[in-house]
Amino acid sequence: MVLKIMSGIVIPSKQNGYIKVMFDDHAIEHTSDGDVVEKKTLGPEGNFKKVPTKMVALRQIKVQTVVAPAVGGPSSLEKFKIGDYVNKQRLKITWSAGKHSTIEEISYMVIGEV
Repeated sequence: MVLKIMSGIVIPSKQNGYIKVMFDDHAIEHTSDGDVVEKKTLGPEGNFKKVPTKMVALRQIKVQTVVAPAVGGPSSLEKFKIGDYVNKQRLKITWSAGKHSTIEEISYMVIGEV
């Protein structure tokens, strides 16, 4: 059994978007809404034999504080959403951030047999 481990940090270019990481050569699909830095691959090129194990997580976020107009006044609730879909050929990561927030970095790691 030969394992392949891939990791990287996604730098989103949009508030809401997606990125597709291709497993055969650790390339990013050209229609993606961001870039990947610190890409690392341990193991041979090629797709996985089975759907690999993956982890996707927020790494760096920014939230702008919104001051309520009066004590006890309305407050702002900021939401962050991270989604992922993985198969033997690629990992698709989706994200969205609230009106007063920004997702600056998303990390991922994929491990499986090639």
